Amino acid sequence: MTATDEGARRALVRRGFVLEWATLGWNVAGIIILGIAAVTARSVALAGFGLDSLIEIGASAVVIWELSGTGEQRQRRGLRLIGYAFTALAVYLLAQSTAVLAAGFRPRHSPPGIIWPAPPPSAAPSSWSPSASGCSPPTSRPRPSGCWPPGTGPRPASPGSC
Repeated sequence: MTATDEGARRALVRRGFVLEWATLGWNVAGIIILGIAAVTARSVALAGFGLDSLIEIGASAVVIWELSGTGEQRQRRGLRLIGYAFTALAVYLLAQSTAVLAAGFRPRHSPPGIIWPAPPPSAAPSSWSPSASGCSPPTSRPRPSGCWPPGTGPRPASPGSC
């Protein structure tokens, strides 16, 4: 690996840490906001969405472990726990949704529950840009079919290969 490659790798890892810490902060705020909204609206769906944010915190922790170079066994254990948590969430949502539907219960409206999920999808495409993925900036030449963003083929193996 050349010095340029190592510098690019360090920059990408640093960017990965920034994005993961931002995701972590977003999900912590989401737990609080969605928890309050779920209780206020008495909504199983909002409670499930809040619990999903809790699971995503665990997923972000695993990504941070991976970026910091911790052992593979620890990462595997973390991923397994996240899988169990998603399974438990699915069981919870199935049981609660069935009970709510059987009882004929209708949750109240929840503006925070409508507004909160909107920003992440609108912000996500900016992280799919070639420069965010480590590819060189777009030029007048057409990009190869293997270049990022999603839908255009597999992610490049090394920075600047697009």
